[in-house]
Amino acid sequence: MKIVHIIHSLRGGGIQNFILSLAPEQAIEKNEVTVIVIDKYDSDYCIHLENILKLNDVNVIRLNKKQKNKISLIKAISKCRYHIKNIRPDIVNSHSEIAHLYAAVAIIFSNISHVITIHTAPERWSGLVKFACRNTPLIFCSQAAYELRQQESLMMVAIDNGVSRKIVHSPYVVDLRKEFGLRSTDKVIVSVGSLRPLKNYSFLKEIVEELRDDTYHFFVCGGGKISDGDIDITDFKEYKNIHFLGLRNDVSAIENGADLFLSCASIEGLPIAVLEAYFNGIPCVLSPIEQHIQIAAVEKVWIPKAFTASAFVKTIREAFLNLASHVDVYEQRKGQIASYSISNTAKKYEKFYDRVINKN
Repeated sequence: MKIVHIIHSLRGGGIQNFILSLAPEQAIEKNEVTVIVIDKYDSDYCIHLENILKLNDVNVIRLNKKQKNKISLIKAISKCRYHIKNIRPDIVNSHSEIAHLYAAVAIIFSNISHVITIHTAPERWSGLVKFACRNTPLIFCSQAAYELRQQESLMMVAIDNGVSRKIVHSPYVVDLRKEFGLRSTDKVIVSVGSLRPLKNYSFLKEIVEELRDDTYHFFVCGGGKISDGDIDITDFKEYKNIHFLGLRNDVSAIENGADLFLSCASIEGLPIAVLEAYFNGIPCVLSPIEQHIQIAAVEKVWIPKAFTASAFVKTIREAFLNLASHVDVYEQRKGQIASYSISNTAKKYEKFYDRVINKN
């Protein structure tokens, strides 16, 4: 099968990390897989992700769209349509609202099938995307995303996100205590995800104020741009135990050296960063949202009883009383997280692709 995935960027985030697992797995299953990236990029982080895809037999095409440039937008859409016409895929799978629109335009007047993956619960579309993608088959990244859906189609399915431990797990360790000159007894808590408001990193301020304990240090791995509506990290400069690491390609190694993974997110689909933390064996404290609650029946995972700083602090303190080695935690989790293996997810994707292709 020829499969094309269209994504907005490689700047980091759940969609990119999901594709980083899914596309290579689909290539392993003898499919011809291409990832089309809309936005222009030249950072070391993006190139690192591109190289992982290429090393796993996935073709990568850059459309090199420049932000806020209408001429570049038209050129990128034209390039996308040109590449789709040349590849003649059996299926085009788009990820994120802008990618859905590119895919819809690219397959006009063709018999190529288009499938949309919904990565956020809920994912809200503009009127243009609603019109262009009406009745397009939908894959929801979790049962929670399906239940909170804003879209309807004649063909819809919930397929839980998955990750590849081979790709997301590293045997190396990054010691943030040493990197930041901390004491050996200081506690290291890591969060992972782009600096979007939905990740709710501002809530870390409330947690720190409630803790009133400078031995707890919070580290955020993720990038963003204020111009895109992301948080301004200069707002955190007075909080000496909140640290922003930017985009890092050694997240697994960072988690290997950390004590606890923390998510304060207010909205998720099925969070890839959490699944990666599960497969890395790091104990987790996750915000009490339905998307987390549905996947929390896993060893060494705690959910606060309320979305308040005091509830989070109580849960974090409880977690530190019950920590275990990451190796032991992963061994205990193996059976519990088997359903989130990328091989399981990829098989379900291909089964749905076959249904869509045969229907068309």
